[in-house]
Amino acid sequence: MLFLNINQDLYLGIIIFLSGGILSLILYLKIRNLINNRKAKKRSVTSKRAEKKVERWLKRNGFQILEKQQSRPLIIQTGKTHHRYLIRTDFLVKKRGRKYIVEVKSGKKNSYITNRDTRRQLLEYFVAYQSYGIILFDMENKKFSEIKFSLPFFHSRWIENSIFFLLGALALMLAIYFLG
Repeated sequence: MLFLNINQDLYLGIIIFLSGGILSLILYLKIRNLINNRKAKKRSVTSKRAEKKVERWLKRNGFQILEKQQSRPLIIQTGKTHHRYLIRTDFLVKKRGRKYIVEVKSGKKNSYITNRDTRRQLLEYFVAYQSYGIILFDMENKKFSEIKFSLPFFHSRWIENSIFFLLGALALMLAIYFLG
């Protein structure tokens, strides 16, 4: 049987110590990765199941599904630099001529508008899509809420288009009246 005398072979002792530490670290990282992958897979399955339920609810309640998990570009300009990134909503739907963004939350914390990350995400969707409103589904509590942001400086394209339509119609009517 071989016994090492650490005092006689210091280098071998250091190598064994470091090898044990490295093997232990590799084993720890592999196990942590495995656990995180399982959690992510479970969250993904839960999210997909929740989205299927919401999709059925939307169809039953007269919403036309325009987009489902579609990415859209959003461009932000900083000085002369343009930053382009993609945002993705769960659904873009339409009912009675109004477009809504639908966001499905299946977690405990993120399903409330009081959650900072959720609020910022929905505000980003609101600005990017310029929808009439947002429907937030809280699958944990089986509730939904219609969210509207009241931004005094924000105008939608619908209002802008309506103003130009009315100005054009008025100009045409005045031209016909005075020239006719």
